[in-house]
Amino acid sequence: MIIDFHTHNFPDAIAPRAIASMVEMLRHQFVPFGDGTLACQLADARANGIDRCVMCPIATKPSQADVILRSALEIRDGARGEEAARVIIPLASVHPADPDFKAHLKAIADAGIPGIKLHPYYQGFRLDDPTVFPFFAAVRDLGLFVIAHCGYDHGFLNVPMCCGPVEIVALLAAVPGLGPRFVAAHLGGREGNPPGATDMLLETGCLIDTACLEILQDDPDAIRVMETWPADRIVFGTDYPWNRQRRLVEWVKTHRPSAADQEAIFRQNAERLLGLNG
Repeated sequence: MIIDFHTHNFPDAIAPRAIASMVEMLRHQFVPFGDGTLACQLADARANGIDRCVMCPIATKPSQADVILRSALEIRDGARGEEAARVIIPLASVHPADPDFKAHLKAIADAGIPGIKLHPYYQGFRLDDPTVFPFFAAVRDLGLFVIAHCGYDHGFLNVPMCCGPVEIVALLAAVPGLGPRFVAAHLGGREGNPPGATDMLLETGCLIDTACLEILQDDPDAIRVMETWPADRIVFGTDYPWNRQRRLVEWVKTHRPSAADQEAIFRQNAERLLGLNG
């Protein structure tokens, strides 16, 4: 089984606009490998041998927590179709500036959604800002996990680094116990940081995901991270539709040829976070 722990889709009514806006932000350097709709994601998962997809929405405004949770529950509970309910594992999202973040995080936990997605650039915060530490402490205390965009974002050229390994280390030191339930996306935020920076995270207990853009998959430091990090600390993720899933599957297999490592990366670590293994 292969679980893609880092994917995106959008409501049909806004998918074309959302994709076009992001392509514009990325200055047309990158194009998606899908149209951003749920139907396209399901078709691509079938075509690329992906069994389950973790859907990672982002609350770009404090007011969006409720609507994102409702959408997640519609998918999980079958309102968007049997295949979607079987394949898609929806997360929720809460903006760290939401004045009611405790109530919204509790609603997510009470609904049985296992975690949230955050994106510091789109949400306008730093991982090492002490004002967000209570937010992350609430995530920890409710038993949720968080997957966060980490490292450089090509759509925010002039924004200082706000979520690289240095900032992750500061956050996880300030919120003890969060580390094993924190997934640092994009190989631990290595892009935009010095070679070897991801290894700063080894002592934190956090996990990293494999979602690096295709232009980076020949990068020596990306390959080194993929080959040397502990297998029980890596989850397979693609950032679909911004990566071709089959190519990233083969990239992981090339650099982690051990069957036991692949089982951990493609399935077991994700199941542990998602609460699917028992």
